Amino acid sequence: MRYIKFLIVSLLIISLSGCGPITKENDHKKVIKVALSAEVNPPFLYTDSDNNPIGYDMDYMKMLEKKLPQYDFQYEFGEEESNVVGIGVGKFDMGINWFFKTPEREQKFLYQKEPYVYSLTTLIVHNDTHDIESLDDLHNKRLTPMAPSGGLYSILTGYNKSHKQPIDIDEIHKVSNGENFKMIESKRRDAMFLNLTTYQAIQKELNADVKVGGVVSKESIHVLYNKKNTRLQKDIDKATKELKEDGSLEQLSKKWFSFNVFDDKDSLNDIKDRL
Repeated sequence: MRYIKFLIVSLLIISLSGCGPITKENDHKKVIKVALSAEVNPPFLYTDSDNNPIGYDMDYMKMLEKKLPQYDFQYEFGEEESNVVGIGVGKFDMGINWFFKTPEREQKFLYQKEPYVYSLTTLIVHNDTHDIESLDDLHNKRLTPMAPSGGLYSILTGYNKSHKQPIDIDEIHKVSNGENFKMIESKRRDAMFLNLTTYQAIQKELNADVKVGGVVSKESIHVLYNKKNTRLQKDIDKATKELKEDGSLEQLSKKWFSFNVFDDKDSLNDIKDRL
């Protein structure tokens, strides 16, 4: 009888050991250092009155924290270029804040394959203007000045390379969006090429006599990773796809932008009067 009891206890111990040791190691999380840009960029990323990061990006990261309990995401603010360098040398595992894909960076970093949000580029015009809705409408029109760097300028130069009738681009190194708004309002210029969220933030303050003439493009925004973090990239891509499929990111978009950024461009143009 004692032998039978001993055998049962022995088998039970063996069975439990096959499931892995019940230790704190099972609860161990891999620390992931995340670079956040110190540049204020509402509603994507900014800080509240207690200097805590908030916005679409942080809500998205909180969703990832729940989806990926094996990781301990730790955040640090820094200057944009310093963050990019830090990701490259391994100081940070990843960075989040309006990263567009560029051929140069694709050689040095891993990009998120499942975009977590989009930037909408728009044409801002005077409220009386009804004939400017797309880049094709800008021939013989005057755009507000633009800095010869960044994604918006690249979109226009790319357009000019593939079209016989180029858009006239007035370059300036230091751009004032407020002054450009005044140019549109006074009809000194015909249109302004601008990200929708930037327009919404400025228009909220100025309440200028301008509007969205048309949504030009949807530019995918990605998390940027150190090249070694292939597992992390795959895990976040999988989680992001699930968040899209269950409607979580759509709800997040409506919370911060008041519309669904994942809609197609034609649908977004249909609601441009409410943007």
